[in-house]
Amino acid sequence: MEQQQRYGIPASVTLAQAAIESSWGESALSREDKNMFGIHATKGWISSGNPYVVRNDMGMVEFCKYGSEAESFEHHSRFLMENQRYSRCFTYTSDDHAHWAQAICDAGYAYRPPGNPNRYADTIESIINGNHLERYDQMAIADARQKGIEIGYMKGGQTDFRVSGVNGGGGYAVMPGNYSFPLAGELVMSDGFGKDPTSYRSHTHNGIDLRASYVDVLATEDEGKVVGVGSDSTSGKYVTVVYDRPDGSKWRVSYCHLSEQSVSEGDTVSAGMKVGVSGNTGNSTGPHLHLTVKRQEAGETSFKAVDPLGYLAEIAVAGQLEGTVTRKGTGEDLLAARKESIQIDDSGRRLAEPVKDDGQLLAHLSNSTDPKDWLSLLMMNNGEEGVSQGGGLDNLISTLFMGVIALAMQLDHGVTAQQDSGQKVIPALTDSPSDRQTVIERQRNGVDVNALRQTASLNFDIDYPEEQQANNVRLA
Repeated sequence: MEQQQRYGIPASVTLAQAAIESSWGESALSREDKNMFGIHATKGWISSGNPYVVRNDMGMVEFCKYGSEAESFEHHSRFLMENQRYSRCFTYTSDDHAHWAQAICDAGYAYRPPGNPNRYADTIESIINGNHLERYDQMAIADARQKGIEIGYMKGGQTDFRVSGVNGGGGYAVMPGNYSFPLAGELVMSDGFGKDPTSYRSHTHNGIDLRASYVDVLATEDEGKVVGVGSDSTSGKYVTVVYDRPDGSKWRVSYCHLSEQSVSEGDTVSAGMKVGVSGNTGNSTGPHLHLTVKRQEAGETSFKAVDPLGYLAEIAVAGQLEGTVTRKGTGEDLLAARKESIQIDDSGRRLAEPVKDDGQLLAHLSNSTDPKDWLSLLMMNNGEEGVSQGGGLDNLISTLFMGVIALAMQLDHGVTAQQDSGQKVIPALTDSPSDRQTVIERQRNGVDVNALRQTASLNFDIDYPEEQQANNVRLA
């Protein structure tokens, strides 16, 4: 049904074709290689480094190989859309499965016996009618109408998804203007920036994770310059785009864990244009979009990592986007408070609140008063290149840093803490500098630094045994 909404292909036809081509999911090609439609691996597919398998199909034939059935369904839709011989299919509505089946057959998707050239179309219709698959066509249409989605918004290669919010569909992301959210539809965050409470990990996270199962990933602004297209073991396939602003500042947005990249380095993209498809490549436990955002202030030479929610709030205000980002499991609106604090002038320039003094700088940049978030910001800004998402060394440093913060708080509030705990109370401080220095020295001498270091090392060993095993050494 998602494929029907995106490309206009009836869900019933897609299901019937999958049943035919995969022997109802029992063929080796579908079970082992997730190829549900028998799509052959072309020379272009193979030369691009995509996975394929050679099987005996009346002779040895190369077939596309996928990481999941979802990838196969997406490729099937794009296969129909991007091959000119299937263009007639897209002239029919998404609930006209009979004409779709005949057009696919006429275009030569499957063998057409001379004595029964319509056999493939008849088989598709038989499966649809015998299993009442047409109901899925109607469900997809009803769901799209409720959400304000235009059926087939990707049809004909269209890459700009702009809807007017029909029937209260204002929760959908890409609206007319020069800005777009990175995904069409509802944005749900499963893991946040820095030390986020939703995170399953205990180390710093340099971006946010958005729910996205093999869907188009979109450029967020006009005149974006693609500065990076690559792949690594952490981020998987990624695309990095830099967006210039009228005030001389720049935003650098990285889209990670993609299943495919749709742009090349040096390309210029516009808001809503497809840059890739979300996926599960790199260090990932499931399909999603990891979004990293860095900002370079006007006059500066380096980019600094920021919480992507702040960036999304800014483009939502600038582009008057009606959608939002909700927190997985709670439905909490994560942009509302951020949008209230943002002011945009007529030229699209953000009117930022001034930082009153140097003591507020880390709190201002991290949008937090939590020292853990300050550390996240500092560590993620240590080196502009790469899209590292945290690791063992980050966690060791984090543990030690928090120990230092705790120690500083003990020195600052030692007397109060001892009074509350019932310990021996150090004589009250006087205004004399020498008395204050004496008390601080007593506090400092009472701290077991070796114990603090050992505790940090022990916590690191417990949380990250795989780091120790991989390096065959106690990193701490």
